[in-house]
Amino acid sequence: MIRLNPSYAGWVSGRKLLRFPFILRSLPGHHRRLFSGQKEAPKTTGDVDTGVSPPVDLDVVKALLHRVRESTEKLAGNRHCYGTYPLTKTIGGLAYRKTSTGPDAGWLDFTGRIPKQDLEDLVQACDPATFGRGNKDVLDPSYRRAWKLDTSRFASQFDIVKAGLLEVIHDELLRYGDSSLKIDAQLYKLNVYGPGSHFKSHLDTPRSDNMFGSLVVVLPTTHVGGDLVLRYKENTTWTFESSKLVGEVEGTQSTPRLAWAAFFSDIEHEVSVVESGYRVSLTYNLNYADDSSAPSLPASQPTAEEANLKEALRGLLASPDVLPDGGALGFGLTYKYPIPLTTEDIDFVPLARRLKGTDAVLKRICSDFNLECQVMGLYDYQDEECDVDPGAPYRVYLTPKALPIGAWDDEDIGSLLETLNDPKNFRVLDATRPLQPQIDVKSADYIEADPTTAIALLWATPSNDLVCVPTPIMAYGNQTEVDWRYANLVLVAIVPPYKDRLGHIAGNN
Repeated sequence: MIRLNPSYAGWVSGRKLLRFPFILRSLPGHHRRLFSGQKEAPKTTGDVDTGVSPPVDLDVVKALLHRVRESTEKLAGNRHCYGTYPLTKTIGGLAYRKTSTGPDAGWLDFTGRIPKQDLEDLVQACDPATFGRGNKDVLDPSYRRAWKLDTSRFASQFDIVKAGLLEVIHDELLRYGDSSLKIDAQLYKLNVYGPGSHFKSHLDTPRSDNMFGSLVVVLPTTHVGGDLVLRYKENTTWTFESSKLVGEVEGTQSTPRLAWAAFFSDIEHEVSVVESGYRVSLTYNLNYADDSSAPSLPASQPTAEEANLKEALRGLLASPDVLPDGGALGFGLTYKYPIPLTTEDIDFVPLARRLKGTDAVLKRICSDFNLECQVMGLYDYQDEECDVDPGAPYRVYLTPKALPIGAWDDEDIGSLLETLNDPKNFRVLDATRPLQPQIDVKSADYIEADPTTAIALLWATPSNDLVCVPTPIMAYGNQTEVDWRYANLVLVAIVPPYKDRLGHIAGNN
């Protein structure tokens, strides 16, 4: 039985493993211009590579890595943005159908105080809001208690394009990546949260590889609670208190205004319990537009944290103890990116243009040092019957395309090996061994003719598991979507030999 797993992690739940591969060694001379298709053949095709790396000081390497990882953790790219917008009589109304088939309609004017009965009538017109778990739609009021209307049953006078919201979101969320990409917004649902309503922690359902964010527009109604809480990592949250941003200010009459928040859709978030009143919101999917580009944003000035990370990477690359013969730096990406559940011809390469926040900053810094970068998936290959050292090293691959994961029967092994041995793939040398230069041990006959490129890989930031299906405990927002799931991916930057990269490092300030 053969198994291909979408996972290889040297760090688990924030705990360092002693076997984490800080430095590995490749066959010399064939790791240059790898993404351009100009590859040299390995010098040997026998059992081992007889080339010997010069001695390296692993304590120096670990210290330099620690500085890079510490600087990366302090890097603060924009993960969200928010604001308010005043409403007038011409843009503050909302019409809805009271039933899915009948002619009766309701009207709400959000430029004035809305009677409680009118909001209760809206709730009566809504359907209970479900959420996705696995490949099922689940109605569970203990996890999500709310109501929703589909876009076919309501129309809002408020236009986010005319209001300029997309321009603000574009400037804030895309500034660190490819700012020439244009975005558009797809109205998705109207949601109502009343007394006792809430939605526990979840991710917004990805619906295409163009989707990168979510926009929540909270209309002006009097309510307490119903805060949107974004959770970036353990013990790191941001709270959007819409109840304090809409309607009246400290008891004085003011122009009614809505409140909005946009954020990357792979960020875990929740809606806290509504204590009183009704919270009415419009939700939008934010997508990269396919048809055109927006004007590029002015280059943002590097923050102090970004400058520190750049200097940390410069120090790493400037050390003769780090990949002296060349190889690659690997970065586990902070954000998740949507990919289809089908794995046929799923190309990760275009995602390099759509990296978000700190991921985009990392790629930009690597490009400043003239390092070729590519987004890849990380897989390990287990031969459960003929591995030389059972329980220890398996074959670890980096691929520019998604591979079919899971167990493979013996009759299908030929197809699997053909997929793995694509020349565009990288084979990480003995990636689970302790800290030491490695040789390329070809322990099985099918590896001897392997055309993949063996690569020395140094993890500059912790690697990621590639997860293209939801975990059983993670809920997805609104209805489930069986065609798309988020993936954890890695950024791979090709590093020239020490003597060849010094000019690029010294000349880039």
